[in-house]
Amino acid sequence: MLNLQSKESNFIKLIDVIPDAIVIVGSDGKIKHTNSKTEEIFGYKAEELLGNELEILLPSRLRHKHVKHREGYSSKPVSRPMGSGLNLLARKKDGTEFPVDIMLSPIETNEGKLIMSVVRDITMLKQREDEIKRKSKQLEDLVSTLTHDLKTPLLGAEVSFKHLLEGYFGKLTEQQKEIINLLIQGNSGTLRLVNNLLSVFKYESESYRLLLEEIDISELLEKAVNAIKPLLNGKDISIKIPKINFKFTGDAFELERVIINLLSNSIKFTNDKGTIELKGIKNEDGNVIISIEDHGKGMSKDEISSLFERFWQSAKSSASYNSTGLGLYLCKQIVEAHGGKIWVESEPEKGTIVSFEIPELTHLKY
Repeated sequence: MLNLQSKESNFIKLIDVIPDAIVIVGSDGKIKHTNSKTEEIFGYKAEELLGNELEILLPSRLRHKHVKHREGYSSKPVSRPMGSGLNLLARKKDGTEFPVDIMLSPIETNEGKLIMSVVRDITMLKQREDEIKRKSKQLEDLVSTLTHDLKTPLLGAEVSFKHLLEGYFGKLTEQQKEIINLLIQGNSGTLRLVNNLLSVFKYESESYRLLLEEIDISELLEKAVNAIKPLLNGKDISIKIPKINFKFTGDAFELERVIINLLSNSIKFTNDKGTIELKGIKNEDGNVIISIEDHGKGMSKDEISSLFERFWQSAKSSASYNSTGLGLYLCKQIVEAHGGKIWVESEPEKGTIVSFEIPELTHLKY
């Protein structure tokens, strides 16, 4: 048992050197002991606090409500660590309010059961958090403005180039058509980069929210294959999808985006007469695993380790692929936003299998 009234108590000596305020109260809510840091933080002398109710250290508007909380806690006290996610405020003697984090712990003493509060001033931490949020909002506004200002002329140029090719402004020579096709490719690549940059920023800033719905796996895979068919023009590559029939929860638009990106990469590195297999299964835990397997050029271990980094591009890529280096990084973000994971199995000249797993999300609200 601890006798907190004894100035020679080792316990008292210990709490006086702790760099946080320590406030010990009895079951009646009155302060029994404080340490020197309490005086420093709150501006009270020890004798001004001892015998007063704990609520003296709270803003006036919160005191009445806190009494009920304190009494409820005292009837069934349990340890509560710091970092519990509560927005707590304290009040100094001069009336200044400041944010705090508090650890609560019941202790047995000669005076009965007491409650020890460890109070930490987190003003600086909150200021840093607010500054980070402010800068993040500024960056979000800047990126949104820039992408809008960049996308508008790019989309306009895309329409104009197509009109030129279709002869809206007169007949073109073959050489002129070739030049316009090159302009379309460059414009398309820039537009894709802008869209990817915007998506990456949204996921990194956590401002994007998944639109969860029930997804039919066969429809999801078929839509993705139909979307990449233009990439197969002039290539003798077949895509196989086994017959599967199940449903799961996810963001259909974003998951289709992942599959399209992975299929596009497989097409790039698969030789003519090659085959790409697109598979989907639901395991016994209800998790969905989708994989894309090709028998193309494959990758080394070093390439695999860097595959999902921002702006990374394979040494095997050529300028003709018009890659932004953001596609796979974005795939990883989308999968992880679903609570899933993505991984690669590959060997040089033996092909590649890229798989991602989406956990059962039926417990989420959407």
